[in-house]
Amino acid sequence: MSAELIVTAHYNHCPDALFQRASNFGDMIEATRKISTYSGLPPVQMEEGKTYTTDVKVFGLLKSDGYRIMVNRLCPHIKLMESYEYGDSIDLWWHRLQIKPTETGSIWIDHVVIDAGFKTPFISRYAKYMYQHRHKSRRGMDIAAVLRRSYRHVEATRPNFYPAE
Repeated sequence: MSAELIVTAHYNHCPDALFQRASNFGDMIEATRKISTYSGLPPVQMEEGKTYTTDVKVFGLLKSDGYRIMVNRLCPHIKLMESYEYGDSIDLWWHRLQIKPTETGSIWIDHVVIDAGFKTPFISRYAKYMYQHRHKSRRGMDIAAVLRRSYRHVEATRPNFYPAE
């Protein structure tokens, strides 16, 4: 069983500047510092094709050692980042982040598919809370989140997102 999460937030920033922030682990670490820590994750710009390993601690209690983040695609031209992540309790965490221009700035779209077996309902609800928290920390506006069961066939070796989306 997997879950699909879509989170959107509007910003008064130009798309290029916002994507620069979005593709930097330092920004992610700062935006979630009140609820999560990422031990060993460098506060650097993401690099396409690179895998990062971190020890994640949620609310100072739940820990996942050796959590892996594989940056599959990073395109500053279309402001798109796609990653595949997994760890102790998470079999699959596909993340597609895209920044699109609006009349007043930008919209940041997080599209996530999570498969954590029987823990999926709990982990996906935490993910919804975490992504909303990140956007509030960054002073995002009109934050919206939709969480639903996913019927996509997802696996590590097969792309989860297609150009038609």
